[in-house]
Amino acid sequence: MYAERVSRLTGAVVWTSTPTEPGPGRVLPDGCMDLLWHDGRLLVAGPDTRAYVTGGGQSLWAGVRFHPGTAPALLGVPAAELRDRRVELADLWPAARARRLTARVNAAPDPASGLE
Repeated sequence: MYAERVSRLTGAVVWTSTPTEPGPGRVLPDGCMDLLWHDGRLLVAGPDTRAYVTGGGQSLWAGVRFHPGTAPALLGVPAAELRDRRVELADLWPAARARRLTARVNAAPDPASGLE
């Protein structure tokens, strides 16, 4: 099940997804970058130029999808460096900063609300 809502962050939407079918899924390219939460980890999804095939499993995903062109300034990395990739936030930000945000999201009753 997928749901999204307007974010408090300008130029973004917050979303959650819990796959209802076993096996891999597909994320269609949309030119956006996302900050993702899954299994207690924060990842950054770069803009995709092709469908991304997810791993199996039916656990919760949450994220903030930034409109094209808005995420690089916030995340501090050019979009081209992340094209078609998923990267740990801790590989992009100073470790202490990434740990603080990860702890905040993990402590939130709803990971999507902790991402804003």
